[in-house]
Amino acid sequence: MKSRVITLFLVISFMGTIVLFSRQFRVSQIPNGSVNSCQNCHMSQFGGDARNDFGKLVETRFLSSPGAAGNVQWSPLLASLDADNDGVTNGQELQDPYGMWTSGASNPGNSDLVSEPGNSSSSPLSSLEINFSGMTPHVDQTLYLRIIDKLNGTEVGRTSTQISESFNLSLDVIIPGRSYTIDFFADHNENGLYDSPPADHAWRLELDDAHGDDVINFEHNTDFTDIDWKYLFTLNLTGMTPHLDQLMEIRVEDDLTSEEVGRKRIEFIPQADFSVSIPGLELNKEYKVEFYADHNGNGIYDAPTTDHAWELEFQSTNGDSEVAFSHNTDFTDIDWKYLYTLNLVSMTPHLGQKFELRIYRGDNQEELGRVTIDEISGEDFSVSIPQIETEHNYVVDFYADHNGNGEYDAPPTDHAWRLNFNSSSGNFVQNFTHNTEFTDIEWPGISSVGDQEVPLSYDLKQNYPNPFNPSTTVSFSIPSAGTVTLKVYDILGREVAVLLDRKMNAGQHDVTFDASNFESGVYIYRIQSDNFTDSKKMILLK
Repeated sequence: MKSRVITLFLVISFMGTIVLFSRQFRVSQIPNGSVNSCQNCHMSQFGGDARNDFGKLVETRFLSSPGAAGNVQWSPLLASLDADNDGVTNGQELQDPYGMWTSGASNPGNSDLVSEPGNSSSSPLSSLEINFSGMTPHVDQTLYLRIIDKLNGTEVGRTSTQISESFNLSLDVIIPGRSYTIDFFADHNENGLYDSPPADHAWRLELDDAHGDDVINFEHNTDFTDIDWKYLFTLNLTGMTPHLDQLMEIRVEDDLTSEEVGRKRIEFIPQADFSVSIPGLELNKEYKVEFYADHNGNGIYDAPTTDHAWELEFQSTNGDSEVAFSHNTDFTDIDWKYLYTLNLVSMTPHLGQKFELRIYRGDNQEELGRVTIDEISGEDFSVSIPQIETEHNYVVDFYADHNGNGEYDAPPTDHAWRLNFNSSSGNFVQNFTHNTEFTDIEWPGISSVGDQEVPLSYDLKQNYPNPFNPSTTVSFSIPSAGTVTLKVYDILGREVAVLLDRKMNAGQHDVTFDASNFESGVYIYRIQSDNFTDSKKMILLK
């Protein structure tokens, strides 16, 4: 580690003497800081010159105090951001992906893999090469491929190419030590869209514990997999000159279910015209995209005209979808919701077990969302839930199904924990390391009022059985009396049945859906009561 000194540089010009300070003491305030020295935050290794994107991010939001005396506040949040917009977080570039390192501790990770978090041309990514052979049945058809990080379910890259009998693809998207899923399909019916096998031929490969510059050989076979292909949304922005170097956040939401498809954060808008892509679309659905530029520079969303915000709608009728946007002043208050992320570390005792997590507000018990993982695949992983707001206290309950019976049991039968947080800075990131300080979280949470059990929060459960023929049961809970609407839609978003539309008492309720007169397929059931809205898919198989 470099010595904690302040180096003084003098630059002489015809205008006189300009004094620049290179604050080398900050080198020791980020993990592996000595590898790149001052170049972590500055354009040169000597410092004292202009800051790069990571340096600008630190200066504006992550110093203990402004100016020369401020110390870098390395944190899970700073580690989770991608200052230079190269697809790799600051923490990954500095070999501390969860921001767990503290000043004075030994440096984490492999120092040989450290890259510059403020330089988009420098990253720890290595290549994955896939060699295809025996692809004769698909010559001149199009192959589509995407790669998903198993740790957090994030797509890290996609590509397409015209198929020949033998060919190879290479993508620089792999971080050594991580595990990935590779999904790809040949457009066998040549309609330009994904269709489940055998209409199209689709496969899934696994890359566990990548070493760097990995090579996978694939020979054509008929062991097809339905990969549930997701399409790509691209927002093409022009005329964004008023917002150069400002923060921008974008998210895509299913217009029917209000389920978030994905989001993208750009710390500094790079130029007047640029594009942003978000994967996760499904075919023939209606979506809306919400985005804002942080015009007042405080790092969080403020309603227009303080910040500039917009909302657009589109349909994914052709699979991959593009929307053009030219800067204007037709602002919309999009009531931006932030992202909560929990990084779970050393979960080895629960590998292969079911995991569930939910977030609810501490004051009114309103549940914001939940995540279910059927099998924990790695000792370290992350889960994220949108919909948090600033200045509220939140409770995070989660458990691992230690006895494997598929449902929650109080500790120590299952292992369960509870965390709390309050975010004044927008997005919030927490780290959790496995321990035995269990809490009975009473999943999904009910309390006794008089002689009747009343749910503490709204909850829509998965229908049972599913798939079904011809009838199924939908169960839901409401914490207070109110009007409940429960409707069924087809995959195109058309209303096909109203199961319920009346005032209901607080409690758990069951409703039967008889689909005798419906065709086989995927349907969506959606509940609405007061400010609560949720939806789930169900499958009718005849």
